[in-house]
Amino acid sequence: MPTTLRLHSPHRLVTSSLLLAAALSACSGVALADWNENPPVMLQWFECPWNDMEHRAPDFFMAGYGSVWVPPVSRPYIWPGSSNQNATSPGYDVFDRFDLGKPNARTAYGTEAGFDAAVEAIHRANGEFYVDSILNHNAARQTGSGFQNDGGYPGFWMAPTTPATNKSPTSNWGDFNPGNAQGYPQSTNENDPNYCLLSGDLVALIDINQASNNMFIRQPVAAGNPLNLPGGTYFNNPDPNNARFYFDSALGTDSVSNPGMSFAGALTTGAYTPPCDVPARNEPSTTYTRGRFNIANATAGDPEPENATDYLMRWTQWMLDVKKVDGFRLDAAKHIPSWFWDSYFDSVMHNARITPDGRQVTAFSFGECVAGNDFIFDRYIRKPNGRTSGRLVAGDAFGNRDALDLSGAGSLRNLINAGGFGTWTDITGSHLDTIDDGFNNGSVGVNHVFSHDNGSQGNGSSVPSVPTSRQQGWFAHAYLLMRTGQSIVYHNARLVGRTGSGFYPREGTPIALGYDQNASALNPVLTNLVGLSNMVGRGEFTPRWQDGDVMIFERRTPLGGGNYSGNCLVGASDRYDSGYDQRTVNTSFPAGTRLIELTGNATSSTVDPVNDIADVLVVGPTGQVQFRVPRNTSSAGEHNLGFVVYAPAIPNGTLSVTNVASTISSETTGAVGRRRLTSVPVITADSFQIQLTTTNGDAGAANNDNADDNAVFRINQGYQDWNNSGGVDIDHTNAVVPGYEQFVTLHQPLANTANTMGQYAQTIDATQLPEGMNYISVIAFRKRSGNEAPLFREFRQVVYIDRECPTVQLALPPGPYTTTTLQATIRSVDGTVLPAVVGSVSSPGVHVLVNPNPAFDPTTLVATSNAATRVDRQEWSRAVTGLVHGTNRIVVLAVQENARVCATEFQIFVNLCPADVDDGSGTGTPDGGITIDDLLYYLSIFNAGAIGADVDNGTGTGTPDGGVTIDDLLYYLTRFNAGC
Repeated sequence: MPTTLRLHSPHRLVTSSLLLAAALSACSGVALADWNENPPVMLQWFECPWNDMEHRAPDFFMAGYGSVWVPPVSRPYIWPGSSNQNATSPGYDVFDRFDLGKPNARTAYGTEAGFDAAVEAIHRANGEFYVDSILNHNAARQTGSGFQNDGGYPGFWMAPTTPATNKSPTSNWGDFNPGNAQGYPQSTNENDPNYCLLSGDLVALIDINQASNNMFIRQPVAAGNPLNLPGGTYFNNPDPNNARFYFDSALGTDSVSNPGMSFAGALTTGAYTPPCDVPARNEPSTTYTRGRFNIANATAGDPEPENATDYLMRWTQWMLDVKKVDGFRLDAAKHIPSWFWDSYFDSVMHNARITPDGRQVTAFSFGECVAGNDFIFDRYIRKPNGRTSGRLVAGDAFGNRDALDLSGAGSLRNLINAGGFGTWTDITGSHLDTIDDGFNNGSVGVNHVFSHDNGSQGNGSSVPSVPTSRQQGWFAHAYLLMRTGQSIVYHNARLVGRTGSGFYPREGTPIALGYDQNASALNPVLTNLVGLSNMVGRGEFTPRWQDGDVMIFERRTPLGGGNYSGNCLVGASDRYDSGYDQRTVNTSFPAGTRLIELTGNATSSTVDPVNDIADVLVVGPTGQVQFRVPRNTSSAGEHNLGFVVYAPAIPNGTLSVTNVASTISSETTGAVGRRRLTSVPVITADSFQIQLTTTNGDAGAANNDNADDNAVFRINQGYQDWNNSGGVDIDHTNAVVPGYEQFVTLHQPLANTANTMGQYAQTIDATQLPEGMNYISVIAFRKRSGNEAPLFREFRQVVYIDRECPTVQLALPPGPYTTTTLQATIRSVDGTVLPAVVGSVSSPGVHVLVNPNPAFDPTTLVATSNAATRVDRQEWSRAVTGLVHGTNRIVVLAVQENARVCATEFQIFVNLCPADVDDGSGTGTPDGGITIDDLLYYLSIFNAGAIGADVDNGTGTGTPDGGVTIDDLLYYLTRFNAGC
């Protein structure tokens, strides 16, 4: 298929690297390059409230991650009588799927508004957002009649009796799988006589029967509908707000043609025994109808009857369409029949994600299947352009569903835990990636070392200590991040209390975002690897040496005819005795190629105190190199940096921005998981420049032949014309830099010149950027031949745009106002107001002044005494006191992240004087003073017998009694004479 790189200005340079990047992405069929291009590394970010995740989005971006996986977002069960309705459970005992948290009833991570803000922040940082999805079970199985009287599980029918009675295992359980004469089956211990994989409870969590067909309106909107799910004291009752969870029938529907999914090959387990075993996949083609949510008017949703699977699919689509997540990690996937995934889930996911450039693509998901690799692949994977190798028949290109590589992760943890006495020989063969075609080529499997279930430290029963550098397994992460396929780094932020929860997500890699808690210092060891994965980690995974001590592999791109383009060479060691291991290995690099060590370990005085490890490797005449891999200990002591990454030199350089007004400092105090490590320049001008200065990445090079030959940039999610070329310069067909723009203001590459530096600049119209955090990526390409894969250096910068004061809204109870105190709600519209607590900053984001002295600048009056209380992500509350008779000035002070204070004034009229009834207009409008106009107006309405003249019941207390008598006149005259 021919490929055209869309460039809208003929003078603009197109590099050979860019052209190859476009060509790689355009190959028809199952292109090797499609599999072997690394997706950006995913950060599994747990125990982090949404507000803190939003705050640390700059750190996520600067670390180089491309996506985030978060824990279950829905509300778990809390007994209705509990005095504290804020959840602390990690969320795997999901109760109410559509409840993502409210100010007075939060999840462990916050509120729905906070979740929305976190998703938006990660998206703006060009990251994808994946949510842990619980479709197998609900919270704990409740058997008592009291729970049924409460209303039962939200959205589910449990066949309650009237009156309710306690349920037994053999009762009718409605949407849930029942028990049997032996009790309730369980689905985790295969040796248990009452084991059932598909219909047993998972650790006492009630198992949903996805095949049940009980039709109800499962989130009732209007009372009295006979199709409503039966409600109770607390749950499943009609609520007009439930309309927002339903499709709007007026918008029509979408039909999805699912080609079905079948299996070609012998199952790897014994005969299928219903209802507990997973059968062979043999799903027919189907047409699935998807509704449409009304994003502009959420209340326009129309409730319709549905069964349990319909309800689960509606939640899945709601998360995609309304909450804008990009996909899911599928909890307990093997405990659900494969037909549920193949026929229903995949139909909802198909072309359901909108990319930053507006295309519809199939959303990605990956399942948790604690089983053998054959079992997982045969039943629970459905990938686009899937390899067949005799195992899958046509139809698998419809879905985009993968699975966690639990076997490979277990092997890597075993290697770490062996403390230098393990072996690398069985690592590659243990990966799920080998199961479809025998190669570690990224075709299947989501790779990781640690997770919330299998961590680096602790046993899950209590808060673990911070893992040591050795326990974090940095050398294993070097292997993981530089090999093919989607990889995950697991980070536990430790920001959620788990007292009495009975489950603590395991510890992972505290260094994931660049801070070493053990050393109380910055440490980029892992973030550097994430960056190298992005920059040079492309092409086939080709093992070059694998023994008990070291793993050495090359990443290379096939060029056809048995020729390859070498991209990088990686070595890792698990040994903890001092020294290094040397191996002579073949490479795909031409003789004489200079390979630069890019992790910094070869130049480290701790890792290599006597200069045993080469800073530069020169490929020999036959393509071989003598490759030395440092062990995790040297004569300088244990360092846990037993790995190296060599590649052809990529450009060095410095990225900067102009027109910087101030800088938001990085944070050094407060909870470690909450501190933002990134300092952010603030831009208040209408324009600024992105400037990149490059130097040759190989100081020993004879010339600049392989220095940078081009640089491109992206702001936020890209696909915006920043250089006035008439359109987006590089479109989505480019495999490496889709959505990027060319530098036009200044474009001076270093390659093939005698200069000492390259220079690039682009003037940016800041008025086109959103207020708040914005994310800049600049990529400088190494000049390579037209048949070589692109290698580059990426530079990242976060900037804070603050051109305008934030828009705030003041909400008060309905008037007229006749009191000195009112409860106010303040909302921030653009989301740039500082939260109540952010990192090391404790200044509240909103303050309220009542009738401040006009002689003073109100922005200087920020004080704890006038602070509002934050109740939601961008909502504050405060009692407004000291109101006086007449027009009152309420001034809201909004504090932004750069400490800028903006004042917004609101005016309200408070009537504390019953005699102030008119301003002379005869309309009954008080004006704050007592004049003859008030008396004349009152006499007019008294003579007319108007109800407004009813001001007293004869007691002289100002209490109306429903009639107009002389008592009212006498009372008014008394008040008029008294004045205000």
